[in-house]
Amino acid sequence: MNTTIRTLPLVLAGLLPMAAAGQLPTERVAPAPHCLDARDVQQVEQETATAIAVRNGQGQAYRIDFSAACPGINDAGTLRLEAPSGWACGRPSEQVVVDGRRCAVAGVTPIDNREFASTARASGRQYAATLPSVTVTAKGEARQPRSRTRQTFQASPAFCFASRHVRSWSEDAQGVVVETNPRRSGGHRFYRVELAGSCPILAGATSVYFQSGFQNGLICGNPGDRMVETPSDIPGDLRSFTPRFMRPACPVLAVYPKDVPDQASR
Repeated sequence: MNTTIRTLPLVLAGLLPMAAAGQLPTERVAPAPHCLDARDVQQVEQETATAIAVRNGQGQAYRIDFSAACPGINDAGTLRLEAPSGWACGRPSEQVVVDGRRCAVAGVTPIDNREFASTARASGRQYAATLPSVTVTAKGEARQPRSRTRQTFQASPAFCFASRHVRSWSEDAQGVVVETNPRRSGGHRFYRVELAGSCPILAGATSVYFQSGFQNGLICGNPGDRMVETPSDIPGDLRSFTPRFMRPACPVLAVYPKDVPDQASR
């Protein structure tokens, strides 16, 4: 999937001297199970002004709630997470600095892929700007962001897969699962697909395909995204003569990774 993930710069206050001295520990232990390793944040998304959703390098997602509204994070030029010893746990001493504005952290909560995908999808629709990564040097000097281009829609492996990379599909107790090429899907092999209500085609379908509502080949839960039954090889199957838009189908409401991303496939 040739998509761009919005990755915001998280400069870690109080950690750079240790990094410069080459004293990074080989193993870090969180002070509490819900705490976020601020050094490992890979993706930041904001849907509402009162919180952000972040994902670490292992694929675990978190919600960071603010004590007061803190808008503008998706469009920020600089973003700094200040947390003692590099762990964000929701303590009074933690804050996010957005272009010089200080936003106190009220809480940090682990969330599942479904919630993160929902936030990232809404964030991508509200803010079409893509921010490049910023390299943090030993002195704490960050490269200036390059010029940003506006797009009408921003996709991400966090809430989309490309229909051309689907390898198979199946059902489990919770619904539909598709297998994709992880090298083309941000390291994700399996995606959960949520359909609108009951889907009658699942009862007898042996083959399906996914139709993009935006006609771009991406399935994200956008309006018009559908799971469509493919005609069988049985002679006389009238569906073979039916236009694609009229074939039995079920609307796709949401898409999100079912698994943790395979780092070797990224």
